Amino acid sequence: MKAKPQRLRTFYLSLFFVLLYIPVLAVILYSFNQSPSTAQWTGFTLDWYRQLFRDRVIAEVFKISIVVAISTSILSALLGTAAAITTLQVTEGMEKKINTVMLLPLLVPEVALGVSLLLFFSALKLPFGYLTLILSHTLFCTPYVYIMVQLRLKEIDISVIEAAKDLGAGRWQIIKTIILPLVAPSILTASLLAVAISLDDVVISTYMAGPTSTTLPVHIFSMMRVGVTPKVNALCTLILVGTFFIIGFSQFISKKSKQREEFN
Repeated sequence: MKAKPQRLRTFYLSLFFVLLYIPVLAVILYSFNQSPSTAQWTGFTLDWYRQLFRDRVIAEVFKISIVVAISTSILSALLGTAAAITTLQVTEGMEKKINTVMLLPLLVPEVALGVSLLLFFSALKLPFGYLTLILSHTLFCTPYVYIMVQLRLKEIDISVIEAAKDLGAGRWQIIKTIILPLVAPSILTASLLAVAISLDDVVISTYMAGPTSTTLPVHIFSMMRVGVTPKVNALCTLILVGTFFIIGFSQFISKKSKQREEFN
């Protein structure tokens, strides 16, 4: 009787991964296709990657995306970490309110969030460009940092902090010498995740980008309006590789941090 449910679970998981990764593999495969059409395979080539690296427009929008992603990562790390540490020093009721406020951007649909930010920045008469992109990306990336850092804070033995207080350590000393070193790996991991999320965003970036600050995902979306070509596939393949590298590196840092703690 147990073998049948096990086979069903295996079949379900196999079907899930096939449906999930077959389209991704098709994008990678056809980025090496000689034919400009994705309807048939005519042979292997690297010409589309050569054209991609010679495209100045793509190089410029990629530069914009990197600047926005790194700036977003730094701001999200600062705001998310500060909010998470604050929850250690407030009442349980206040902590619940902070959690609600911090998680709200994740609950609001991206289209509604993009329109709201568009109206808000328009009312402030801010020019749409780097600043609006960084602020809007920080808004929906900060909750990820907050969640990861807060989970790490809950793992810290409270007796360590109490002992530091008994020895006369002030609030800032405790944060600087105890809390920040312990949560540093989580902050770095969350920051890398924020980079990946920022680089991947299309909906909000469409509303926030100015005429001279188009991000790479928005540019790809505009390219696909005239049809998917192997050049677009090549660009998407490189983005996939970069995203997997960032996520893999963040997981590596997290794993090393846990191993170090177990060793100590």
